[in-house]
Formats: sequence, C-alpha cells, structure tokens
Amino acid sequence: MRTMSMKTMQRALALAAMVLLAACVSQPVRQATLEVPTQATGLDRQRGAIVDWQLSGRVAVSNGAQGGSGRIDWQQQGGRYDISLSAPVTRKSWRLTGDASGARLDGIDGGPREAADVEGMLSAATGWDIPVRALVAWVRGIEAGEGAGARTTYASDGLPVSLEQSGWTIEYRDWHPATADRPALPRRIDASSGNGRVRLVVDQWDVAAPVPGGEAIDDDSPVAQLASTLAGLNLADPAADMRAMVASGDERPVGVCGFACLAPGTDTPGARGDGLRIIDGTGDVVRGDSHLALKRQAHAYARAYNLALREWQRTRVPAAPDARQ
Repeated sequence: MRTMSMKTMQRALALAAMVLLAACVSQPVRQATLEVPTQATGLDRQRGAIVDWQLSGRVAVSNGAQGGSGRIDWQQQGGRYDISLSAPVTRKSWRLTGDASGARLDGIDGGPREAADVEGMLSAATGWDIPVRALVAWVRGIEAGEGAGARTTYASDGLPVSLEQSGWTIEYRDWHPATADRPALPRRIDASSGNGRVRLVVDQWDVAAPVPGGEAIDDDSPVAQLASTLAGLNLADPAADMRAMVASGDERPVGVCGFACLAPGTDTPGARGDGLRIIDGTGDVVRGDSHLALKRQAHAYARAYNLALREWQRTRVPAAPDARQ
C-alpha cells in the first residue's frame, strides 16, 4: 500500500470534510418519546444479534482544529474489524485492522503502526479521537459492552434517537428501513465528545444472519418465514394494523406459538384457525439468536396489537337494534 503523510492527507480531506459535516448538521434530530416503546427491546436485541456485517458510506472526523473525510468501508466479523478510508481527491487511503488484542494502522507516512490501544494509536498518529471499539456497537444503534452508564432515548417507532455512553453522545438522525433479511439499521450517525466529532453516512449495509452450526437458512425456514412476516407488519404502530383488520371484519387477536399458542396481552390459549391469527415462523424451537430476537419482536407486536384490540372492543358503541325486527 502506498504511504502518505498525515499533513497531506488532512489537507486533501479538509474540503470534503466541510461539505459532509455541513450536510450532516442540516439533518433534523428525530423526536424522542417520554417512555420506551414496547417494541424497542426486541429491536435492540435483533440488531445486537448481528455479529458479521459490512457497511459502506462516507465519514467525517474533526477534533475542533483539524478534520478529514472520505469514503469508508467497514467489515466486521465477530470481534475483528477491517476499516478502510479513502480520500476523495487524492485517492490515497489508510486501513485499520484489529480485534480485542490490538490493532494495526497502514497507509501513513513512516510505515505501519501497531498497538494494543487502538484509540491511543489513532490519536497519536492522526490527532483524531475515534472510539473504534465502542463504535462497533454504536453504528448498529446499540449500547457498547454491557451498557454500563449508557442512556438511550427512543422515537415512537422503537428505534434510538440518541445514546449517551462513555462521555460520547450519539445521535441517530436517519435509519435504513427493515428488509426481509435484516432489521432497520442506522443511515446517519453523529457522535460527539467535547471537540471530537465523528459523522457517518451509511449508504449500504450487508448483514450475515447468525446461523447455528453453520447451516444455511433456506427461504422456507422459520427464521426466513418470521422475518418476512414481520416485514409486512406495522411494527411501529400495531394499533394501526388492528384498526385495518377490524375494518375488514377480522376481530381475532394475534397469536404467537411456543410450546403452546397464545395471544399476548390476553393470555388467550388457542391454535391456528381456532380464534387466533398466528404469526408465521413462531414455534417451540428457537433457531439461534437471530430467531430469538425475531420471536421477541413478534411477541411485543402481538401484545401491543391485542391490547389495542381489547380497548377498541371495550369502547366501541354497539349498533342499535333494527326497530323493524
């Protein structure tokens, strides 16, 4: 890999950094709710279950006196990261690789650097304070480590608005919507601590779902079936789905299955076709962490749906009897 001095790199990146930072600032902050939405825990666990992933996009960093920006490509396999940053003008690049035992920085003047403390190495080499190990979690919208000292606020859709941890504030300004093969993931992230700033725009996420035993998940598996079912539901507002269903004449509660099938929020036992509308893909067998996260999300949705249904049934006005009968 060709080397470059940090001064040259910083000058080449400065103009692009200003453009990207300004673009990020113009994005409005999403509104937080006073209470944690019921679906937030399930969505957090679903994102936390993703351990192998890739993202590509644009990043800008600043320490108040100097900054830089460029294209970023980040590959994460379990605890090991491989992060590449390329300058948009000079097409120079540097690469950071590492895991819990240490890190290596390539592409800077003087040759590669290695250290056990990745944040200290980056600060010494570039002047930038970048919390790399915490960002592995923060870029997915979850708390780092065991979440010690963390505070997360959520919007009504159950997705984080902001996260405060280890002296950093992370604002989630926009999200990629969920698809059949991955949950909703951050699109625009603004992290700050004192004069330190890291702003990230993710253009694309690629996610590998964890599979027990290394076996492939086919399209007919409960995991794929449940993910597909949830993608078609209004997870942010189950009551809206309830209103649409009762308007069509379907007043059945929503059920999920474990060792038995029931309707959360009502504790009504039953079976498919026996007064419940079962969410496909739930069942008594849990096929890995990703399936467990999906099942919890299905349970939270069903509970919110059924509580809304029960309230609607309680307050609706019965139709007046026909006087002609």
